[in-house]
Amino acid sequence: MTERLTLPVLPLRDVVLFPGVTAPIGAGRPMTLKAIEAALATPEKLVVAIAQRENLEDVTAEGLHTVGTIARIGQLQRGMSGMQLLLHGERRAMTLQVIEEHGHLVAVVRPMDDLPAVDPQDPSFVALHRELRARAAELGQKSGLPEEVVQQVLNGVDEPGRFSDLVAGYLDLSATDRQELLETLAVDERIRRVLVHVQRQISVLDAQEDIKSQVQEELGDRQREIYL
Repeated sequence: MTERLTLPVLPLRDVVLFPGVTAPIGAGRPMTLKAIEAALATPEKLVVAIAQRENLEDVTAEGLHTVGTIARIGQLQRGMSGMQLLLHGERRAMTLQVIEEHGHLVAVVRPMDDLPAVDPQDPSFVALHRELRARAAELGQKSGLPEEVVQQVLNGVDEPGRFSDLVAGYLDLSATDRQELLETLAVDERIRRVLVHVQRQISVLDAQEDIKSQVQEELGDRQREIYL
């Protein structure tokens, strides 16, 4: 029988949480706070984090995407205006039913597994995975991350699907692009899509560096003209 879970819903605005990624979340809406309290009252402290289709204050079942992430609540701080918490994504999940209960949304969800490559040892798939790792390392270095931090991240995750989720979680992407990646179960296709986004961001950083060099060169020429 297919596993099903009933969990409080944590609606996310402009945020998509990936499995294997820990993200800071701010919560202030009454419905969201009640969902968090319901999760904290259980030993597992699990919620299903689901992105809203639109950035609206009021949350309804129809306003949520159907694919979200089962997440565990970590460190939490309460404040006058709400809560700040760390959410750790664990598994993708398909929502089967969403209802309102005790002032917050509750969802019946079915965990979703990745669709692995037909042959993980296929040279094309191995090359694709290696290329993503190499380009992710390049992006991290160009973004100013210390070499030891980049290597720690690379060495911390070996499984291709998990690695693609980790990279996707830290890319500067729109909520729409993130949701598309979350809904991509085939690991090889997800790696390809993440790789395209990584390469695009590397190209942007390279272009910015070229512009910076050109501006500095022009400023240098003008300063020399003034000096002469």
